[in-house]
Amino acid sequence: MYNYKTIEEKSSEWGITQRHIQNLCRKGLIAGAIKRAGAWFIPDETPSPVKNTRAGDKPFMFVGTKKLIFNSSIRLFTQKGYENVSMNDITAAIGVRQSAVYNHFKSKHEILDTIYDFFKYNYMASRPNYADVESLFRTDSLYDVIINGFVYEFDEEARPQMVDIAKLIMQRAVIDATAANLCRSLLLEEGIKFVEDCLNMAADIGRIAPVDAHTMSLLINSIRLQTLIWVILNPPPEDIVRRLEDEKKLFMYIAGILTDLKPPATR
Repeated sequence: MYNYKTIEEKSSEWGITQRHIQNLCRKGLIAGAIKRAGAWFIPDETPSPVKNTRAGDKPFMFVGTKKLIFNSSIRLFTQKGYENVSMNDITAAIGVRQSAVYNHFKSKHEILDTIYDFFKYNYMASRPNYADVESLFRTDSLYDVIINGFVYEFDEEARPQMVDIAKLIMQRAVIDATAANLCRSLLLEEGIKFVEDCLNMAADIGRIAPVDAHTMSLLINSIRLQTLIWVILNPPPEDIVRRLEDEKKLFMYIAGILTDLKPPATR
């Protein structure tokens, strides 16, 4: 049985404003929070959301000054290059004392490591699960599965951050072993294995004829990687529209290559 505390009590305990706690509760970001008679109540043992800053914690989120530092660092590292940004630059960008930054991060390198952690966590958390993809294979056209079933869905707040971090990772991959490993393990190997496994699953359940799933996955992921690069390059909107149209045509072509043993209309 939970013992609950009011927002006022948690505000004092956590050292963050009541308004911010209310916003987190409304967004479902504080585990166990309940609303009764217009007021929020939080389980006594719920930890401060300010401390949930590593990839192993859920939800992976930042609040207050730490959020400002994190977002500003992503922007500055991407625009100027990590080596060309100082802690003074970060504090100047958000208008706080340098001591405020060191309250949350011990060094610029720790900020970069946290950015990498954030990317890895959100990338894996956004991947569709196999059960959902299997359900799509049983009910949707192959084209719809290919264009929708393998999409990594980021929440609205994380999406622009993930694009910027992907840009930063690609920038640093040549000189930074951690960035190179993220490029290889997530942007390349993870996506290839996931689609390959899904195509083999589709063959196992009798939806498609056996196929060279690895080669087909390489093709699908090459198309998606091209689109990601286009987005990172920040071209005019009309160029993105044309790229997405090309992507649809390519996926339609791939769907035509696969042998559909049980089209939805015949089941």
